[in-house]
Amino acid sequence: MTNAQRVWQSLVTNHVDMVTYLPCNKLNTLMQSVPDAVEVWNITRESAGLGLCFGRSLAGKRSAMMIQNTGLGNLVTDLYTMQKLYQAALPIFVSWRGYYQEPIEAQIIFGSKVEDLLNAIDVEYAILKSEADLADIESDIARCFEDNKVKVYLMSPELWETNSADYHVFGAPRINPVAVEADGYSGTPGGTRIDAIKLIMDSIAEDDILLSQIGFPSKEVYNTRDRDLNFYMLGALGSASEVGIGLAESINNRHVYVVDGDGSFFFNPNQLVDIVTFDPKNLTVICLDNGSWGSTGNQPTLSSNGMNLSAMIKSMGVSSTVKTDDPAQFCDALKNKTRFVHYMIQAGNDKVGGEIPLKAIEIKHRFMLAANS
Repeated sequence: MTNAQRVWQSLVTNHVDMVTYLPCNKLNTLMQSVPDAVEVWNITRESAGLGLCFGRSLAGKRSAMMIQNTGLGNLVTDLYTMQKLYQAALPIFVSWRGYYQEPIEAQIIFGSKVEDLLNAIDVEYAILKSEADLADIESDIARCFEDNKVKVYLMSPELWETNSADYHVFGAPRINPVAVEADGYSGTPGGTRIDAIKLIMDSIAEDDILLSQIGFPSKEVYNTRDRDLNFYMLGALGSASEVGIGLAESINNRHVYVVDGDGSFFFNPNQLVDIVTFDPKNLTVICLDNGSWGSTGNQPTLSSNGMNLSAMIKSMGVSSTVKTDDPAQFCDALKNKTRFVHYMIQAGNDKVGGEIPLKAIEIKHRFMLAANS
């Protein structure tokens, strides 16, 4: 058995059936040996992988990540405000660039500080350099899931017996034709976010899941109608729709609604790409567009300067979209389970309700009990 096979066996033994993967040529030997029991979800940024894995964990599924070590610098905030905040287990296997026979200067300067970074953010790690370092890998991953913790496995190039530089089929541009018509918007919305949320909560079914973006969206959902099947994001701006995708892909007996906003999509437009890429049939993403960064003081977003989120997602291939400021059309789109609902609202936050009194772990536990029953 090769070391790559040992890594995969340790994951399969621990019931990991999906990994999110961002390519690195130092991972090629590992990825050449993916077993049939594990599905690979290709991602376009590391934080997207965290969101997808976190969503799956809410459905009781086990995942892992395969990334390059430079990617650790791209996911610190999201790691803290999802996996660590909600105590969700995630083994992250990292190709340790800049450590062993590294010819690229830019890799060396970051690779030499990886251990310092992980120590600073209080994330456990193990160094894998040889077969001996894999002796207890199965039990170590088991403890990761038992303790609901994140652990990083730094894989030196020394770990692989051979380098499989070009095992994979090369990519080639095969681009679909696109003809998009997307109306602009120059009206005056009649309702606020809290008005829209009241319509949402009246439109969804009792057994539907609702997941809400951080800040005022989650706060206003809680104060409108708290329920066990609501999941409140308390951090990780730009991840709510990623979490919704991972959850919807893993729980097929319920419809998942995500309450998101224009600022979130401009902050992380990769979410739009992943809505199209994964395309769960039981997912509706609601973009409440007030042209503002609502939770930080209503400063204008790109939506206030003409950027058209509906046109963006249509150009990527989503035909099931509705853009409106009309409450009746909005409710119809929700009841029809439209994939992307773009609803125009006024800027401004509700001043009546208090903060969400629940701790993150309470939110997770009661949600998982309700969603997976």
